Amino acid sequence: MKALVFSTALLLAPVAAAEAPVLTARGRVDASHLSLLAGPQGVGLGFLLAAPPMPGSRPTAFGGELFVLPSTGVLELRGAGQWQLTSGEGVFHASAQLGLTAHGVVRGPADLGAGPHAGLTASLGGPRLEGFLGAQAGLEAFLRTGGPRVPLRALLGARGRLGPWGLTLTARAGVDLEGGLSASWRGDVLLALSWYGRVVEPTAASAPPRP
Repeated sequence: MKALVFSTALLLAPVAAAEAPVLTARGRVDASHLSLLAGPQGVGLGFLLAAPPMPGSRPTAFGGELFVLPSTGVLELRGAGQWQLTSGEGVFHASAQLGLTAHGVVRGPADLGAGPHAGLTASLGGPRLEGFLGAQAGLEAFLRTGGPRVPLRALLGARGRLGPWGLTLTARAGVDLEGGLSASWRGDVLLALSWYGRVVEPTAASAPPRP
């Protein structure tokens, strides 16, 4: 049933839009990495910077993305913090996200918009393989067209990692609510190819001495 709802929303979407960040939309805080983002509407670059683990504290991270939509002449700059709500043990994880997104319309009548976004995501899996489900909401205003616009999204995806490389597929669908206008259905599918850096295997020389 969920697949049918997502497929229908994607087909009805006249313009795909991806307002909130996607790299932080995971149930568990991932390791630091760089990502190449690609979807039907455009391409982008992103990063996730995980905070060093601290005793007695849960994992946190910050992510940023620059996305270009050539078909609509839009540039998007997205950033968000991620706070893991669960202990990190076991296969179930949940996290909260809070951030800002800025939009620039560079083709046709110029416009500029910005606003905060928040999300909640749950997942099953571990560092190598993970499936996730979540929700995102925002509040945006624009210099020329005004607002506010309230984007509401549900997301569904999966992520896998092999060595220093990772691949994530994220599908989102939802609606934009704006005063005086009819609700607009939106949807997008995004593929992220991520690089986690060199995987350094411990050697006998680098291993700590035994007592």
